Amino acid sequence: MGTRTEFLAASAVGAIAIAATRSPAAADATILDETAFVARIRSGAKHRQVIGAARADDGSVLQFAVNSLNGFESGWHEPASNVQIAIVVAGSAVTLALDDEAWRNYKLIDIVHGRKDSVPAEFAQGNPWSHATAGLAPTADRSIPALLARGVKIFACNTALGDVANRIVAARKAEGNASPGNPLEVQAELRNHVLPGLGIVPAGIAADAVLQENGYTYFSAAL
Repeated sequence: MGTRTEFLAASAVGAIAIAATRSPAAADATILDETAFVARIRSGAKHRQVIGAARADDGSVLQFAVNSLNGFESGWHEPASNVQIAIVVAGSAVTLALDDEAWRNYKLIDIVHGRKDSVPAEFAQGNPWSHATAGLAPTADRSIPALLARGVKIFACNTALGDVANRIVAARKAEGNASPGNPLEVQAELRNHVLPGLGIVPAGIAADAVLQENGYTYFSAAL
């Protein structure tokens, strides 16, 4: 693992907005300030819920979002406009917000398993939930594009990306890599791999608090 100094340095960068030149399809790597975040989450929906996850846990947070949406819309016949769901991924769950290239190049499946967390073996080749699932109805698809299409707002914790960056560098060192990289630079690279349509916040735990202050009830995916 990285040193405590490296971890604190990587976490501190959460307050810094770093934008890099990327392809048009890539996500915006800018870290949202509080004003921009509040503007993003503002909603007049009757039902507002935030689902927080600190573990990847086979993508359970995505399934919880599907269940909540379907419960309101199909079970209670609420119109979609009456329901606003937000997801905040932190801890090892932040890896769910990253694209195929990040999973392959940074060996994220090993990072997640090193946290005693679980994702399917297919994650070694990419993030299967970063693509809509062919043949599934929107109400059954727990992929991130499907959830975004249903209006779910998803946010990734930059502090957690810092921890992932430290673990990537530590793993490279353990493998004898003479150029393991700098945790801050790796963290910035990871932000460039956050999926399109998602937002990045300095700290997921703070985002959870602000969401609740803005009328969202909190549900933890840690069941």
